[in-house]
Amino acid sequence: MRRPYLVLTAAILWGCGQSEGTTPSGAGGSGSGIAGASGSAGAAGSSGAAGTSGAAGTTGSAGSSGGAGTSGAAGATAGAGGSAAGRGGASGGGGSAAGAGGSAAGAGGAAGRGGTGGTTAGVGGGAAGRGGTGGTAGVGGGGARGGAGGSTSGGAGGAAGGAAGRGGAGGTAGTGGGASTLPFSFYIGADVTDQEPQPATTRAALLTTLKAHGFNYIRLRTFVDPRAADGYDKQNGWGAIDPTVAFGKQVKDAGMGLLIDFHYADNWADPAKQCVPPAWQGYTTIAQLATAVHDYTRDSINKLIAGGARPDMVQIGNESTPGILIHRCDSGGIPNAGVAGINPVNGALYYYTERDPNPPAGAPPIGGWTNLGQLLKAGAQAVKEIDPGIINVLHLDRGQDLASSRSFVQGAMTAGVPFEVFGESCYSQFQTPSSSWPNTFNSLATQFPSLKFIVAEYGPEQRTANDVVWNLPNQRGIGAFNWAPTSTGFWNEPNHDLLRRSGSTYTVQTDMAIYDQLKIDYASRL
Repeated sequence: MRRPYLVLTAAILWGCGQSEGTTPSGAGGSGSGIAGASGSAGAAGSSGAAGTSGAAGTTGSAGSSGGAGTSGAAGATAGAGGSAAGRGGASGGGGSAAGAGGSAAGAGGAAGRGGTGGTTAGVGGGAAGRGGTGGTAGVGGGGARGGAGGSTSGGAGGAAGGAAGRGGAGGTAGTGGGASTLPFSFYIGADVTDQEPQPATTRAALLTTLKAHGFNYIRLRTFVDPRAADGYDKQNGWGAIDPTVAFGKQVKDAGMGLLIDFHYADNWADPAKQCVPPAWQGYTTIAQLATAVHDYTRDSINKLIAGGARPDMVQIGNESTPGILIHRCDSGGIPNAGVAGINPVNGALYYYTERDPNPPAGAPPIGGWTNLGQLLKAGAQAVKEIDPGIINVLHLDRGQDLASSRSFVQGAMTAGVPFEVFGESCYSQFQTPSSSWPNTFNSLATQFPSLKFIVAEYGPEQRTANDVVWNLPNQRGIGAFNWAPTSTGFWNEPNHDLLRRSGSTYTVQTDMAIYDQLKIDYASRL
């Protein structure tokens, strides 16, 4: 979101701006994924010595596993063209299902193996979900009724994989798609990074209180090097990856979802400032800058996973409306005046800073989608290389601006950026009027059927922000995140904070009653 500097410039900024579908266990392990872009499933083969496999499914399903080999002895069959590696990083073109003692795979899908390790994947990069009772549905695809331990997953291109077969134990993952392992499909979320400096016991008390009032997801931002010359916290380094791991582990231990918000800067990133870290300013080509983004993202995800803080979702950039990695900034994280404030190699779609509302004279050509696409893709692919099940999010500050949002999504898709979720900031002070938000989200959902949607940040209009995504058809809206409800400021004034801390104690404020009601009204997906 815009930080305090942006209050004076909001008018110039144009207005400041998976289906998780946890699926129930099916008797007999039959069911199918929602039809997507996948090819027709191959005919199921004989499953070992006993029984034959179920009939081939139609488009988007791996075949009805009505007996994916009845109690066969570890036989495995693969459909025509079965391959363990799918196109564009997918696990398979059609999807596969593992049965008890047998398996069947669709065309282009990977063969199941002997009743264990069954996989399903949608076309277009669908990553298989992690096995769990009843199977879980990935982003971009609808839920399937699977057998115990089976899984289905949709791809970034909007297809869902075939149905899980009976008795498949824990699907393996492909690339390019994400699947949730969380027991809920709607996220009542909060960004509470401002509480990171508090002792672990205090943060634990915060999470307990939030959970008691219906919150089930936490968003944490992270900076490249907050101790740098333009950094957020030069003394203590809050916001760096290490304290983010520590807080993130507490979130996961509490049974909550975790969204990590990469700013790709040493300080706040938003529409008026996207500062290139000084450590990256020596790069002279976009390829070098993209490598820096990739390696930093990869290393951060590895640290999070190793530290017990595996993120469920990752934001590739924060309010990236003008692009990312554009400016050279002063010690306060504000772009320098004039051409000195523009990095020669950048991922800008346009030039704007708090000091220079118009492009400065002598500025280098904007990088455009040629550059921005490479940078976003580098970060998003790094996530998928480490864990394809983690969901990628792109985020703008255009909850009221359908045209700009549509253009950005189209640009990212054309550039081949692997992402499953699109988020908007929705502050009534900046993205005004709030009555425009439903049209933005509904129109985007109609035009981009492969995507899920979140309100990545919001302030005072708390019920409105949640209802906007809750009301999207087919559970395409998956959650909303209240920004810094543990503090008071211009983003939630007047008096719309939820918790006030005194020492190690948090006192619940009046607006928390909104979430007690959401907990009731949204119970079917919580």
